[in-house]
Amino acid sequence: MVESIDQYRQLLQLFDKAGVPRDMRWRSLLLFLREIKDYPHISDVQKITVQNLLTAIFASRDYSEENLHKILAAYQDCMVAPYRKKTESMLQELAGMVREFQKLLSTRSGDLDTLEETAVSIVEDVFSTADKPYRLHESFARVKELLADDIRSLENLAASDALTGIANRRAFDEFMEKAVQAWRDNGRPLCLAMLDIDLFKRFNDEHGHRIGDQVLVVVAKQLTKGIRTLIRPGDALVARYGGEEFVMVVSGDEASRLPEIVEQVRQSIKQFNFLIRDADGNVVESGLHITVSAGISAADPEWRGAWLENITDCADKALYYAKNNGRDLAVEYLNNEKPTFRIVARSSLVRKFPAAITENDACILTGECPLPSDQQPTLQPAAQTS
Repeated sequence: MVESIDQYRQLLQLFDKAGVPRDMRWRSLLLFLREIKDYPHISDVQKITVQNLLTAIFASRDYSEENLHKILAAYQDCMVAPYRKKTESMLQELAGMVREFQKLLSTRSGDLDTLEETAVSIVEDVFSTADKPYRLHESFARVKELLADDIRSLENLAASDALTGIANRRAFDEFMEKAVQAWRDNGRPLCLAMLDIDLFKRFNDEHGHRIGDQVLVVVAKQLTKGIRTLIRPGDALVARYGGEEFVMVVSGDEASRLPEIVEQVRQSIKQFNFLIRDADGNVVESGLHITVSAGISAADPEWRGAWLENITDCADKALYYAKNNGRDLAVEYLNNEKPTFRIVARSSLVRKFPAAITENDACILTGECPLPSDQQPTLQPAAQTS
């Protein structure tokens, strides 16, 4: 973060060097985007997006009025995207629950009609007086049993993702609450993995939401298949966290196996050959592949509070690291070690800038390293983000 007038002056000199016009709107915007990484309420994925946006501005050197509005719109979309995704996921779950509930109502309406007809026929049957109470009881007991089944179905429905059939966010939250409590009370090991389909929006745009939905279903099946390799799969959960994000949780003695399982799942998803068929079932496109990135974290006894938030945040940081280092990776967060985040490969970044911009200049302009007060920062190579 810029902390002094001298540092601001140095940064503005770099703006001149990079060809940024002396338009306060552009310079204010670039300063603002550069400092986004220091905002605690901004997610890691959003920070990556803003960093890439900032790099694209310097690389294109397009400081037109039109591009200014495009950049502002892109920033706004980046900030709103998580809330939009969460809302869409909730609406999908709600729509699925409404459809299933309507089916249940329709079915039970028929059952009640049958009960009415049966009861009337029993009462009107003058030749079977002795067993009337038994037959009436039997008829009502059957409907009572069906209604009990409905209650169980509704409970399962409330905990299931309508599209993939795996657990939903609500079920994940309930599972984690119990698992964290078991870890705190009994020292029961706990490990969490957060997975995200790489470039899923691009895939959806290219192939349509119907195919995108099929991808989500396949990924859910692969995750479930991975969890079933556990000796006690009942101690684990696979859930759709929202949009193209999934979670895997293992509580108990096999928690240490989760990184291995996640890596196997990552490889199996990468090798999966997706087919696109037309309405007649003919294959119109094959050889489609996707990848996932994953972040993994285990509960740490050094934590003194906010246990659920800590394990989720650590897994999210590991996911950020995977996304930020080329994607298609499973990364484990090692507790008590400071994670290192890098946005763009240094050699690739420098080539996008004017020739006058050095490696250190590029680092400072994008905000990846702070402005040096008395010496230039020491840079390390970083992996390419695409």
